[in-house]
This record gives sequence, structure tokens and C-alpha cells, in this order.
Amino acid sequence: MQPSVSDREPPTGPPGRTEDVFARQGPRLFRIAYGMLGSATQAEDVVRDVRLRWQATDRAVVADPQAYLTTATTRLSIHAAHAARMRRASYIGPWLPEPLDTGDGGGTGAADTEPVEFDLLLMLEQLDLAERAAFVLRETLSSPYPEIAAVLGVDEAQARHLVRRARRHLATDLATDLATDRVTDRQGREDTAGRTRRGDGAEDYEAA
Repeated sequence: MQPSVSDREPPTGPPGRTEDVFARQGPRLFRIAYGMLGSATQAEDVVRDVRLRWQATDRAVVADPQAYLTTATTRLSIHAAHAARMRRASYIGPWLPEPLDTGDGGGTGAADTEPVEFDLLLMLEQLDLAERAAFVLRETLSSPYPEIAAVLGVDEAQARHLVRRARRHLATDLATDLATDRVTDRQGREDTAGRTRRGDGAEDYEAA
């Protein structure tokens, strides 16, 4: 099943800037792609693809370069994430996000990007792709709901619903993880206490 996001072209209209615009938007675009894919390598591939599309675009008809680039990056990331999930369906073993190396961004903006937290990336992987995109745009970039709606090709009410649903799912996952951690910690304390009591008894026996 394909991602439930509109494939309409990003918004277009009067002139925008060229490479200067892309350079300024690079870190933002990389953050979108990385939040969607959990892989710095795949995120860089998406951003490079967007750059090629931008270079081939008639910028005389681009009304809002940021909106155009954000939309293109998000939609390419959704399709890349969908393809990656299809590949991992037959992969044996757990999948983990790829840590972000900000030392060399390769011109994609990674070096200027604050990494999305590893644990958050793990939880984001459980979301529907449209939910994930809405959450990344809203929570990591503070995008307004009308912008999210335009990027995803939905109305504003649907955009708000996607963000709420993503937050609810993440809150449930977090609560489950915290409960599991508490059980593990309690078991660890009980095991430590048991070993201590056994150790005290042995010392008392030897002393006697």
C-alpha cells in the first residue's frame, strides 16, 4: 500500500533564488529527511535528489522556495521511507537508526543540524508515514498547520489530526518503555539485595 500523501507538485508561482536559497535551506531539509528515514546516508541521498530537482526547476515559477523545497523533501522522504520499510519486511534482525555524524555534512546540511534523538527515531519508526511526516514538521521544525497541510496535500483539520495521533502513539510507546524500565530496575535492585544478603550470611558463617 502506497503512502497516503498527495503526489501533487509542490506549490509554484513567481521568482525565487537559486543555490543561495538551497544553501540556507539545507540543514532544514536534511532534518526533515533524517527525521523521516532515521538514516543519515538516506537523508543525504534525498537532499541531493532535491537539489538536482531544484537546479532543474524553472525558478521563475516558484512562489515560495522554502515551501517548494520542504514539500519536495518531505514527499521524497515519505516514498523513500516506504521503500525502506518494504525492504526491511524481509530482513531478519532488528533495524536501528543510523547515528548522525555532524562532522562532515557533504554539502547537505548535516554538519549544521542538531540530531534527532536516537530513542525518538526508534519510536517514530512505529508511526504511519503521514503521521511521522506531520510530527517531524510540527515538533522538530515548528511548522504551522497550514504549511503541514500544504506539504502533505491534506486540509488543516487532517494535518492537526495527524499530529495529535502521532503524539498519542508516541506517548503510549513512551509509557510502555518507562513501565518496562521500572520493572527492570526493580528486578535489578531485588537481585542486588538478594546477593548482598547471601554475601552477608556467608561472612557471618565464616566469622563464626
